[in-house]
Amino acid sequence: MRGLRIGDVLVVRLPEHRPPGHEQMGRRPAVVVGLPDLVGPPRFPVVLVAPMTTVTGPWVRAAPDLYPLLERGEGNLPRRSVVLLDQIRAVDALRVEGWIGRLPKDRMRQIRRTIARVFGVDEGNRIL
Repeated sequence: MRGLRIGDVLVVRLPEHRPPGHEQMGRRPAVVVGLPDLVGPPRFPVVLVAPMTTVTGPWVRAAPDLYPLLERGEGNLPRRSVVLLDQIRAVDALRVEGWIGRLPKDRMRQIRRTIARVFGVDEGNRIL
């Protein structure tokens, strides 16, 4: 995906699931958390994203690292949003509908540290 960078905030269209589960669906903002083409040429043009929601609840306060809260305006977001780091997924380039903005480096550092923990890697890049 030429021109995209980790930390970009995009508008993506996530497919509906049948049967429905707890995965995010529909048109929504998402932050780019991985670009397979940084490692080598991927089979298909995909981008790894963490979707966002404007819905909050006690789960955000209970796990703030897993659900970073972004204030309105951060990354050019029009509304206060929560990044769902438990829902990272590959999205085909055809599902990317637009670019919103970019998260600051310090925010992306926090997000990337949490993603490493989610995938079982500690601060020293050791597998847990």
